[in-house]
Amino acid sequence: MSNLQGAWAGRIYGTNTGNVFLEFTQTDNQIKGVVRLLDDKYGIAVYDVSGSISDGAINIKGTPKQAAEGVVLGEATIAGELKQNGSIAGRWETTIGSAGTIRLYPHNYEEKTTKTTEPEQIYNKIIPIGSVRLFKKDIKSLFNVIEKDFAEGRPVVTFMQRGNEVTRYASDFIATIESIEEIRSLKIFIQEPEAAGINRMVNVDLFEKTDSTIRVSGINESWVVGKAESINKELAKFQNKVITNYRKYGLNLNQIIFFLMLVLIPEILTWPKRLLFVGAVYVLLVTLFGVHTKLIPNTIILAENKPPGFIARSWPAIISWLIAFSSSLVAALLFWLLTKKTN
Repeated sequence: MSNLQGAWAGRIYGTNTGNVFLEFTQTDNQIKGVVRLLDDKYGIAVYDVSGSISDGAINIKGTPKQAAEGVVLGEATIAGELKQNGSIAGRWETTIGSAGTIRLYPHNYEEKTTKTTEPEQIYNKIIPIGSVRLFKKDIKSLFNVIEKDFAEGRPVVTFMQRGNEVTRYASDFIATIESIEEIRSLKIFIQEPEAAGINRMVNVDLFEKTDSTIRVSGINESWVVGKAESINKELAKFQNKVITNYRKYGLNLNQIIFFLMLVLIPEILTWPKRLLFVGAVYVLLVTLFGVHTKLIPNTIILAENKPPGFIARSWPAIISWLIAFSSSLVAALLFWLLTKKTN
């Protein structure tokens, strides 16, 4: 049986917000105590509470005991559960119509003074992301995966619009996305308190030119790894494998051209022409790789719910292959001209 006896502190959210302090006593599965609320708007309120806990589920009823002058309080109920990290999360409501969520953390200071504090450890998981193409429905799906497991935190989105960096809540971003021009970089962030004053957080950075990443931090290693992998699995649905592999492995098809160049060099009889051929191919490959990187964005986010067609969905991959093909064609033409002159 879970033991809730002692001091708890936290916050309430919803129609009212504020800091909460509770002191419980417990007999078997029955609990009772006093709740003190510092409402951000209406000041201090005090409740006598009683309830029960069963299999981690907590149900509490509260009767108003003290309120600020002129403030009317209703009977209150709290339905919550004891989380794995030792916190309590749940929902509260009153008979006057107010309601919201609550999060509490144990503050048993007497126990802490008699025990040696164990060192805190924070786990971090970083996963690189390939090239992605996201539409409105894809972004909604991604937000849902990121927000899952967070009771209090709300995802925040940062993006560039007309040369300015804009930050909005994810819900506001989705509501106004159709009025936003094409987005090629997007940063998503969410956090909430986990335990001992440490926040668990998720960062998903989708950049146009540089490498995109998933970063997850927290004190629970299994949650950190599992959360990062679930987000990566979701983003894998929208990944462009051609461009991802090009960026990951470098020149890929152009590497084949380089090795073919080594094989074909003996066909060019004079050293000046060989040096010309090697230098020209090297400059060609480096130039085309740079053009590929600048021309084809790593991330594209569009407001439409569905891709408008095959071309709109596939143009980055098509251009990527055209660039690789053009490098092959130019190298072959150069080789033909050099060998033709030697015959």
